[in-house]
Formats: sequence, C-alpha cells, structure tokens
Amino acid sequence: MTIDDRPPVGPTARRDVTLQRVGREAILHDARNGQAHVINASAAQLWELCDGRPLDDLVAAFAALYGREPQTVAEDVRRTLARFEALGLLS
Repeated sequence: MTIDDRPPVGPTARRDVTLQRVGREAILHDARNGQAHVINASAAQLWELCDGRPLDDLVAAFAALYGREPQTVAEDVRRTLARFEALGLLS
C-alpha cells in the first residue's frame, strides 16, 4: 500500500485529553498544558467520535445519534471540530 492508497484519516482526539461529564456539560482536560475546556453535551458526543474515521463518516455517525440527516449537522460539526483543532485538542 502506498501513501496515496491509504484511507483518509479524519479528526482524532489526542490520547492525553480526557473527557469528564458533569451534568449536561462536560470538561475536556488537556494533560499537555493543564487546561480544562467546558463543552456542552453534543460537543462531548462529537469528541467521542473523533477516532480517526473520515469526516463524512463522523458527520453521519453524529447525525444518527440525534436522528438527523448528515447535511443538517455538517456545518455545526465542522465548526466544533475547528474549535477543537484551534485549542490543540486533536492529533
């Protein structure tokens, strides 16, 4: 298998960032810098799907959790992933 033949790798949560649920919210703890980020329940659900699957598959899985069509959640998913990326939480 060549580099060009490998399947695309999607968003992947860093292994040293942990998720702690607190009521309707959750906290992402970044062990690298000691920061904590409060996120809502849907962002926590999305975080748990960041396992390297291709973006389209991640959007479809997230949409299925809420009984929605992928195109209705795609922009929100991309925006949340961009925030995770900006915070340095993805590998």
